[in-house]
Amino acid sequence: MTVLHEPRNVMVTGACGFIGSNYLNYQFRAWPHANFVNVDKLILNSDTQYIDEEIQKSPRYKLVLSDIKNRAGILTALQENNIDTIIHFAADCTSTRCYGQPVEAIENNVISFIELLETVRVYGKLQRFVHISTDEVYGDSDLGPDEKGKNEESRLLPGNPYAATKIAGEAYVHAYRTVYGLPIVMARINNIYGPNQWDVKVVPRFIEIAKQRGEYTIQGTGQQLRSWLFVDDAAAGIQAVAEKGVLGEVYNLGTYYEKNVSELAHAVQAEVDKQLGREVVGPIFKSIPDRPYNDLRYLIDISKAETELGWKPSTSFEEGLRRTVASALKPRPSVKLSVILVGGKGFVGEELQVALKKQKIPFKLAQKKPGFDSDAEVEEELATIGGTHVVCCTGRTHGKGINTIEYLEGGPDKTYENVRDNMYSATFLSHICRKLGLHYTYIGTGYIFSYDQEHPIGGKAFTEQEVASFFGSSYSVVKGFTDRQMFQFKDWENINARITLPLTYNMESGRNLLTKIINYKELFDLPVSLTILPDCFEALISLMEKHHGGNLNLVNPGPISLYDIVKLYQQLVDSNVDPKPIGIETERGQNLLATKGNCALSTDLLTSLEKVPTAEESLRKNLPLLKS
Repeated sequence: MTVLHEPRNVMVTGACGFIGSNYLNYQFRAWPHANFVNVDKLILNSDTQYIDEEIQKSPRYKLVLSDIKNRAGILTALQENNIDTIIHFAADCTSTRCYGQPVEAIENNVISFIELLETVRVYGKLQRFVHISTDEVYGDSDLGPDEKGKNEESRLLPGNPYAATKIAGEAYVHAYRTVYGLPIVMARINNIYGPNQWDVKVVPRFIEIAKQRGEYTIQGTGQQLRSWLFVDDAAAGIQAVAEKGVLGEVYNLGTYYEKNVSELAHAVQAEVDKQLGREVVGPIFKSIPDRPYNDLRYLIDISKAETELGWKPSTSFEEGLRRTVASALKPRPSVKLSVILVGGKGFVGEELQVALKKQKIPFKLAQKKPGFDSDAEVEEELATIGGTHVVCCTGRTHGKGINTIEYLEGGPDKTYENVRDNMYSATFLSHICRKLGLHYTYIGTGYIFSYDQEHPIGGKAFTEQEVASFFGSSYSVVKGFTDRQMFQFKDWENINARITLPLTYNMESGRNLLTKIINYKELFDLPVSLTILPDCFEALISLMEKHHGGNLNLVNPGPISLYDIVKLYQQLVDSNVDPKPIGIETERGQNLLATKGNCALSTDLLTSLEKVPTAEESLRKNLPLLKS
C-alpha cells in the first residue's frame, strides 16, 4: 500500500494513559526519524512513567503537561515543535465511570475536544490528524455464531454514555473536516488489553485478584463476549492509518478473537499462577449487579483495514496475556501528578514542598500571584508552565511585625489585604483552573468554627457540609465567606482543604505551632483539632492524585489541647518545659472559648478515604526523634 504521509513532528494526546503510552513506546521506534510531543493532563490512570525510560531521556521526546482544552498551552506546543501530525487519544474512557459522571465525560470527550480542534484550526499547519474512536459507537451485537461484524457504514447506536460522547466527537470530526478542511482520518478500535491499563478495567483487575487468589467479581452473567486486541497490534494499526489512511475515511481496527468474561478469568488465573511458579487453580466467582446496560458483544468487521491498509492483528491472545501479566508483576516507579504551588514560599507552602519532595513528585513555584499581578499574567503562566495540579497556599495571617491574625484588624487597608489574599486569590484560581483543566486544591482553614450548643466540647464535630459559624475576627469573616464560595465549586475538581493549627516537626521554623507553644508559660487546656502537616499532606497528595473534589477537613483524628501537646513534649523531649494549664472553667478560659475559633472538625470523611494517625499517635511517634 502507498504511504501517503511521513510524520516528522508528532503530537500524541493522552500518551501517559494506557493505549497512548503503549502506542508512543511502539511508534517511537517505528518512526526513528520523528520527534514526539506527549500532551497529557494525567487524569486518573495516567502516569508519566508508562513511557519507556530510554524514550524519556531521548532528545526526540518531550512531555507537555496540559489539558487539550488549554488553547494557549496547546498552541504554544504546536508552534514551538512545528507539529505536522496529531494522534489523538486523550479521553475519559471508562464506560462505568461515565454513568456516574456523565457531564464530566462530556466536558472531557466533547467540549475539550472541540477546543483542541479550534486550536488546530488556528494553528493551520497540520498535515494529518488521527482521531481515535471506539467500536462501542456501534452498540452491541448478537451472541449467535452467524452474527456479522459491524462495518464502517453500520448505524451508530451507543449503549452507554461514554460511547455517546465519542459519537458526538465523531460528529465534530466530520464538521471540522467539511467546514474547515482539517486533515482528519479516524480509527474505531476494538476492546484492547495490554500493559499499563487502569485497574478498574477487567484484565488488570483480574490480574490483581489472581495474585491474591481472591474472588472474581462478575457483572451479571459473565457471558458478555469481548474481542481481545493486544495493544501493540492496535499501535501498528494506528501507524497504518496515519501513513496510509485516506483523509475523511474511517477504519475499524480489531480482532475476531473473542472470549467471554468468565473464560478470561480462567486464562488470567492460569497465567498468573504460572508466572508466580504456583500450582494452577481455577477461579472463584462472585456475581455483582450489572451496570444499567451492559452490551453483550462488540463485533466489528476489519476487512477495510486489511484491504486498504494491509493491516491485521498478529499477536496471539496467549502471547499478549503473557506480556501483560509479566508487566503487571514487575514493580515500576510512578509519577501521576505535577504540582504548581501558588504561595509556595510561606510556612504551609514550604512544608508542602517537603512532602512533595519526599514522594518524589515534581512541582514548580508559580511566579505570578493573584491580586499582585494582572489576571491575564496569572492565567498565562498557569496555561504554559506545565503542570496538572494547582495548590493555593496563599493566605494573609500576619504582617509588618505582627505575627498573628490581629494584623488584619487595622482598618480599610488591612481589609483590602484580607480580601485580596484570603478570598479573591482562592476563588480566581479556582475559575482559572477549571478553564484550563487543572485540578485545584485550596488550603483553607477550620478557624471558621467554634464550639457551640450543637457542637459542644467532646460532642458532635463540625462536618464538611456545615458552613462557617465563627465570626470573631476579620480573618474568620473573610475566610468563612471563601469557604462558602469553595463549597459552590464542589462538582469541579476542587479540594477545599480546611486545616487548623498547622504543626510540623521542623523546629527551625518560627511559624511552626510547636516551635511557639513550647516557649509559652501558660496554655489553654481545651481539646481542639490539629493539622500535623506531614501526616495530612501525605493524605492530601494521595487525594489530589485521585482527582478528589469537595470540602475536606484536613486534620488528624482525635482533638488534643495545646497544653497536652507540650506535656507530651516535656515527657518525650525536654523535661525542662513546664507550662501551666488555663482551665476551661476559669474566667480566662471562658473568655478564650468565647472569642477564639476553637473547635473539633469531623474526620469521618478523611479517614474513610485515607489512613491518617491520630494527633496523639503522631506526636508520640515523632516527638522522640526531636530529642535525638
